[in-house]
Amino acid sequence: MRVRRRDDIGERGLPDESPEVSWSPARQRFSEQVKLLVKALRSTDESVHELAVVQITLLGPKVVPYLTSALEEALEESELSESATESPPGAERAIHGVCSALGIIRDADSVIDLAAALPRKEAVEALAKIGGDRALDLIIDTIESDSALGDPLRSYRGHSSWPSSSADADPEFVRRVFLRFGEVGKKRLQEELESGSGSRRAAIAEIIRILEDPEGLP
Repeated sequence: MRVRRRDDIGERGLPDESPEVSWSPARQRFSEQVKLLVKALRSTDESVHELAVVQITLLGPKVVPYLTSALEEALEESELSESATESPPGAERAIHGVCSALGIIRDADSVIDLAAALPRKEAVEALAKIGGDRALDLIIDTIESDSALGDPLRSYRGHSSWPSSSADADPEFVRRVFLRFGEVGKKRLQEELESGSGSRRAAIAEIIRILEDPEGLP
C-alpha cells in the first residue's frame, strides 16, 4: 500500500516550499507545539498518549495538515518494516493517535488520508465520526474476506473487527460505526447483502444481525 501524498497542504496551512524561518513567530510557535504533541502520540504511557490527542483536537481544523503529514510518515514507517517484521510499535501508536484526533476534529477533507490507514479500527471509527457518502463507501469496502483483502487484512488483522472466516465480530465496534450512519448505513448494508456473495455476504449479514440485536441498543 502506497500512501497518497496531499497536493493541497499549502492551501490548508502548511507551506509547500517556504522554510519555517520565513513564517511569523506565531506560526513558528504553533508548528513547534504541534510537533511536540504529535511526538507524544508515540508514548507508551497511555495517559500521555490520550492527553496528546485531547490537546491536539483542542487546536481544531488548523492542525489537520500537520496530522495528515504525521499519518503519512507513520504509515510509510510501518510499511517499510512490514515485510520483515511486525509494524514498529511507535508508528502504530502514532497512527492510532492521529486517526483518533482526526475523527474528533471531523474535518471532511481528512477522509482521503484516513483511507490509507484502513482497515485499522481507529481509521474506520474516525471515518464513521466524519460521516458522509465517501466515508461510508470506504468503510463498506473494508468488509471483505481474507482472500479478497489479501495482505492488508493479514497485516492488520489485530486492528480490524469485521466478521470474517478468521475472527468473530466485535459487536460494540460494529454498532459504534454503523449507528452513526443511521438509516442510510442500514440501507447500504442491505444493498451490499443482496449483491454480495460468499464470505463477504456472510460478514455483512452478521453485521446486520448485530445492528438488529435489541440487546445491543443503547
